[in-house]
Amino acid sequence: MFPGCRTPFGRLMCRAMTFLAVVVVARFVLEIAGVPPTVTRFVSSTTAVLFVALYVAAVAPLRGGMQKFSQLLLPAVLLSVWTVAWVMVVTVIAAVLHLERSHFAMPEDFGNWAHLGRHLMGHAVEMGVLFAVLLLLMSVVHLLWRWPMTVAPGVLMGAIVIMRLWTEAMGLEPFRTAAWSSTLVVFLSAIYLGGIGPRMGLAGSRALLVPSLVLAWTWRFWVYLATVFAAFMPFFNTDFFNPIPGHVGVRLAGALARDVVEGAIVGLIVWGIAVWIACATRREPAA
Repeated sequence: MFPGCRTPFGRLMCRAMTFLAVVVVARFVLEIAGVPPTVTRFVSSTTAVLFVALYVAAVAPLRGGMQKFSQLLLPAVLLSVWTVAWVMVVTVIAAVLHLERSHFAMPEDFGNWAHLGRHLMGHAVEMGVLFAVLLLLMSVVHLLWRWPMTVAPGVLMGAIVIMRLWTEAMGLEPFRTAAWSSTLVVFLSAIYLGGIGPRMGLAGSRALLVPSLVLAWTWRFWVYLATVFAAFMPFFNTDFFNPIPGHVGVRLAGALARDVVEGAIVGLIVWGIAVWIACATRREPAA
């Protein structure tokens, strides 16, 4: 399915993998050059690979790839292994050259091959975790292709939620992180759906109901996924989940039930907006 870079899908994957390598190397070079960690931490290969996974899943079906669920496995493996492999390469370089400015290698790695080996083994485990996360993200986008008009807004919602989670985890001020509002994107998506839906064969209000609900539940799924990540990453302080009160499992179950109900309610609101836009932009037959 991935015959080098000779096919449209192959070229897509090559560009994606080149971008990820550049991100890792760019952070390494910036750190060595003495750029403060408060700046270099925003050059994150982990965040970049999440965006790339969403992009590949959204564009690949248009490039002749990933028409079936089983075809998601190889891209998820390639993106996860490739990204972590580059991290491991620069970690070895930083450890061998004793580059103290780089965060990739710890001081304990310098001259201690056993410690460096354990460090690299931890990265190897990260490959499996990252593969599972990427496969989940790509599976959601793959499912959205059943309703093609929901792919673009659904992916945008996912990207905005990732940006919100990432900027909160980086400790940015609340007034900055609040700018990444997925709620606003939902209602913009309703306008988009009402404008593009009839032109893609969704004639009538009933035809817009299911895509509207799909968009709303997709939004709540992205938010819930961010909530789960925040629950199991207590070293990051985010508004998605506060682990201090405890009872993590019960609270996550309650959040899931709440998101399902909220998605249904918002879906009906999205449907109403989409129907209104569809009626307002309806083309009158020529006289």
